[in-house]
Amino acid sequence: MRYTRHELKQDKFAATAAEAIQEVSVHRSMIIRSAALIVVLALVASGIYWYVNSRELQATDALGQALVTYSAPIVPPGTPQQGSMITFGSDHERLIASKNAFYAISDKYGWTASGQYARYFAGITERELGNYKVAEDQLRAISNIRRKALAALAKYALAAVYRDENRNSDAIGLLQTLIEKPTITVPKAASQFALADIYVSDHQPDKAKVIYDQIAKDNSKGPIAEMAKARLDGLK
Repeated sequence: MRYTRHELKQDKFAATAAEAIQEVSVHRSMIIRSAALIVVLALVASGIYWYVNSRELQATDALGQALVTYSAPIVPPGTPQQGSMITFGSDHERLIASKNAFYAISDKYGWTASGQYARYFAGITERELGNYKVAEDQLRAISNIRRKALAALAKYALAAVYRDENRNSDAIGLLQTLIEKPTITVPKAASQFALADIYVSDHQPDKAKVIYDQIAKDNSKGPIAEMAKARLDGLK
């Protein structure tokens, strides 16, 4: 029997379609599993995104409350309570309450941005309480995180702890690093002023003068230059 060209094309199409159907049938379970995996991954990603955002919001709210405690007013004993305002009878009492609040947040939400900021503030309060070794440990840990703005703040605070411990060479090294790589949270001038202060306290006014001159040149107009010039005048 002879087939026309049209019939041959139809047979070829039918054979190809049959092969395709057979291929789908053979791999049907694998295709279903792959599709199911894609759906599951999408749901997991969505769930993680929601969970992360939810945790970050909780951490941010808790940090806000802790900062309210940290900045609460000190009032004389016997002062009547003013509504729901938080007050303390001494700075030490306020620092202890603040420190505990910051640690609670960093322990619970440590991997979030707000949790890491809470650990930074815990280090700050430890320094204010005179617990320099603990403050050093907390601030050093935060100084190594990937969030550059917060890491810079921690390094700047850590330099102050080193000064408290009479470790000026360590403080100078940190401040020089911050001067070379300034951030929006720790501008170059801030680190320069801190470095100059160390040289002044170390009775090295010539080194301080060089820094003040540089600050004035870099910030030719505005309060920063005026402050540098005032410091220069004070060294004469």
